[in-house]
Amino acid sequence: MSRKKLLTTIACLLFAAVSMTITVDQLITFKTASAFASGSDAEVRIPVLCYHSVTDTKTGDYVVSPADFEEQMAWLHEHGYRGINLRQFSALMKGETPNDGRNVMITFDDGYKDNFTNAYPILSKYGYIAVEFLVTNWVSAPGYMNWSEADELSRHGWDLMSHTRTHPYLPLHTSKGQTDEIAGSKAALEKHLSKPVQAIAYPYGLRSFETVNIVKDSGYVYGFTFDDGMTTSSQDPYLLKRLFISGEMDAAAFAGKMGMTAE
Repeated sequence: MSRKKLLTTIACLLFAAVSMTITVDQLITFKTASAFASGSDAEVRIPVLCYHSVTDTKTGDYVVSPADFEEQMAWLHEHGYRGINLRQFSALMKGETPNDGRNVMITFDDGYKDNFTNAYPILSKYGYIAVEFLVTNWVSAPGYMNWSEADELSRHGWDLMSHTRTHPYLPLHTSKGQTDEIAGSKAALEKHLSKPVQAIAYPYGLRSFETVNIVKDSGYVYGFTFDDGMTTSSQDPYLLKRLFISGEMDAAAFAGKMGMTAE
């Protein structure tokens, strides 16, 4: 088991323990939160791909090789998929723009430097952009991109969004601690990149009723989880699923993840 998978497992167990303290009323409210307001009765479904590291220097579930990543981007391109940003995602989800089933939003968690050195050129080759969820206190740390690189991605159409300040187990922190992580990372990104930050990805996918309220109160419009699945307009905008792309996924498995058979 990889170190990150082990940490995620531990985090889930801790989250389960913390959840015991959440009241029944909170859980009911949490589960029945409102979905997107759509101009159409038809559910909108968009694949939002979740990547982490793209490199040959290590392996594991959270690491996709550049060769596999390029093969996946080529597959998307050959099947007519268009890469969308958060603004386009929002318009599709709200029914303001018709969805023809060929839109994909590509996301990265953590802000690894290889997202800039390896993934960025491959995406540019196929005309794709991405959403990068940065851990702001990790920016410029060894193995992670710096602010200049983040700014270049932003100038070339990427959305640079929040993954908190230090990647903590949010539900284990006080309200003040969670606010510092959630609002603090938003402020840091907006200071360095001079663009509004509308979305956050919860570290390890962990969140509580309180976490989601803090995200809303901090001015975010979307919250992305680590729950594996297609993103749909019936989901709460602060509890959006993504399709996790594993480093051990072959071409057929990737096509299956997209809901199709490899050709």
